Amino acid sequence: MQNVVAAWRGASGGSQPASRDDAAKMTIVMNSRLFRAPLTTIVVIGRLAFPASSDDVDEHSQCRLYLAQSTIPGAGLGIYTGIDVGMGEQIAESDIVVPLADQEWHQMGAGELDYNFMWNEYSWELSELTTTDLVDGSALVLGTGCMPNCDFSQINAYEDEEERIYEGLDRARDPGAGAFTGWHNQKMLAQKPIPAGGEIFVDYGEFWFTSRADTQPGMAEVPLQSSYVKADDFLRRFKNISTKFQTSENPSLTRDLWDVIKSIKFSTRSNNALPLTFEDLQAASTIGAAESRRHYTVRSLEWLETNGRCMDNIYPAKSNIHQAGRGAFASRFISKGGLVAPGPLLHIPNRTSLNMYNVNLETGMPFELITTQLITNYCFAHSESTLLLCPYTSPSAYINHNSDHANVRIEWADESTPKHYSFWLDESIDFLKSMAHVGLSVNFVATRDIHPGEEVFLDYGDEWQQAWEEHVRTWKPPPDAESFVSAHEMERDRSAPLRTVEEQQDDPYPSNMAFYCHYQYSPDFGPGPWEFENFWMDLDLYPCKIIERTDGSDGDRGSQITDAFTYAVQFLDESELDAEPGYKAQQLIPAGEEHIVTKFFLNLGEIYADGRSPKILSGFVY
Repeated sequence: MQNVVAAWRGASGGSQPASRDDAAKMTIVMNSRLFRAPLTTIVVIGRLAFPASSDDVDEHSQCRLYLAQSTIPGAGLGIYTGIDVGMGEQIAESDIVVPLADQEWHQMGAGELDYNFMWNEYSWELSELTTTDLVDGSALVLGTGCMPNCDFSQINAYEDEEERIYEGLDRARDPGAGAFTGWHNQKMLAQKPIPAGGEIFVDYGEFWFTSRADTQPGMAEVPLQSSYVKADDFLRRFKNISTKFQTSENPSLTRDLWDVIKSIKFSTRSNNALPLTFEDLQAASTIGAAESRRHYTVRSLEWLETNGRCMDNIYPAKSNIHQAGRGAFASRFISKGGLVAPGPLLHIPNRTSLNMYNVNLETGMPFELITTQLITNYCFAHSESTLLLCPYTSPSAYINHNSDHANVRIEWADESTPKHYSFWLDESIDFLKSMAHVGLSVNFVATRDIHPGEEVFLDYGDEWQQAWEEHVRTWKPPPDAESFVSAHEMERDRSAPLRTVEEQQDDPYPSNMAFYCHYQYSPDFGPGPWEFENFWMDLDLYPCKIIERTDGSDGDRGSQITDAFTYAVQFLDESELDAEPGYKAQQLIPAGEEHIVTKFFLNLGEIYADGRSPKILSGFVY
C-alpha cells in the first residue's frame, strides 16, 4: 500500500519534500495535447505583466493579501486584504484560468469515478466566467478565484474578465508553447469597500449549497441570500411587538424576548441568519441582519501578521528563461528562510483521473489515451506514486525551473498551519481517496536573500530536466501549425460577416476551424426550414454550415445581439459528420435530410478551433 508522501520523506530524510539534492525524486507533468509531447516537460504559467524591475517594487510595502483561517466556523482557509480596497478596485494580483475539459467523460476512460475529485469544489463553470473559448466544462481560477469562501451576508468581490497572454510563444516554432494556459489576468474586483483585514467573499450561488444539503454536513443550515430577507422580515415584526409591549416598568423586555428566541435550539437557514447578539440586533434594526455581521469578518493586521501567510511576496512577469513564458519575481525583499509563497494542496490520489482520451466514433466513449488535463502541469508528483499534490494559490505556479540559480525550496508547513494535518503524511492513498477536503500544505521558502524584482527559481530535479531536453530534441510542430489561427484572434472583429460555404471555396477558414450552432435533432419534428427562436440558446451545439447571409435584420432581438447580418444554416447529417473527427451527438440527422434554420444572428453562431478534440472545442461565442 502506498504511503502518501513516503517517497518525498524518504528522499529528503526529513520533513522537507523537495530540495536541490532530492528534487530528482520529483517530477512535474504537463499537458501535451497540442504536440503529443512526453508527459514530463515544462511547467510555466503567467498572467498580468508587471515590469520585472526593482525600480517598480516597494520592498517595504504592506502585504496586500493574506491566507489565514476563515472567519466562517468550519470553512477552513480564507483570504484577507491587507489594505483598504475601494469599490471596483482590483483586490490582488490577477489569476490564471486553467480549463478542465469534460472531466467526467474522460474519467470514464480512466475508470476513475469512485472517489471525490477535489477540483470540483474549487472550480467555476465556464458559463460563470465572462469570456471563454470553451463550450462546456469548468475552469480552475488559481489564486484569489479559487480561495475565497462564500458568506451570503458579506459578498464583497466578483470575478471580472480574463485575457490571452502567450508571451510570444508560437505553436509552429516553440516547444514550450502549450505547456501553460493561455488564459491570464482574471481579475477579482471589490463589489463594495473592503477594510484592511476584511475577509474576501464571493457568491457561489445558492445551488452550490442546496445541491450539497443531503451529502455534506452543515450545508442544509447555511443561510442563503433569501434567508437574510426572511430574517429582516422577522426582525421588523419582532420590533413591532417588542415596541408595543415594552414600558418603563419592563425596560429589559426586548432583550429578554431576544434571549428566549436565541435560546431555542433549532438550526435552520433562516434562524442562522438572525443577529448573533442583542447588540447585533440593535444594529440590524438600522442596517439589516446581513450587514450586522460584518464586524465578525474583519481581522486585525496584527493578527494576520501572526497567524496568516502573505500571498503577494511574488508577482508575475515575462520570465528570463527562454520558452518558459511567465515567471515569478520578488515584490519585496525576502530574507533567507523567509516565506516566498504559501502552498495549500489539493490532492488527487490517482493521476490517471486527469488522463484525456480520444473518442470511439461508434460508441461515443473514450478509448485511446492521448494526453492529460492541463492542470497536471501545476501539480507535484513522484515518479513512483500515483498521487498528485496541487498548490491552488497562483503565486507559486509562476516559479520556473533553474537548477543553477535556484533560490527557493519547498517545505512542509508546520503543524500550527491551518488545514495542514501532519499525520496525513503517514496515511495511504486509499485514505486520501476518502478525504474530500484540504489537509496538506507546503511553503515555498527562500534559500538565500532575494531582492525586489529578482526572478524566483526552483530546482525541479534531474528527472524533469532530462524529460524536458528529450521533449525539445524530439519535438515537431503539428501538421497544421503554420496555418493555425486561434478562434480567439478571429473574435477580435465581431462585426465581420461569417463566410458562406460558397465563399469559403475561394476564401476558406483555417483547417482548425468549424461552425457550430444551437440545435437539437428529434425524429418527431421535420427538417424545416425553421426560423430561429431565442429559447434555442439553451439547446446544445450541433455542427452546421452557413448557406446564406442576409444584410440587416428586423432589430427585435434585443440590444445585446449583433443584427448587422442574419444567416441561414444547414446542419450536417450523419454522412457529413464522418468527416468531423471526434464529434458524437446522441441523435444524428439521418443522411440526406436537409435541416435548415433561418435568421440565425451573428452572436448566436459560434466558431470553434481544434475540431479534432474529442468533445471540448475551443472557440469563441458572439
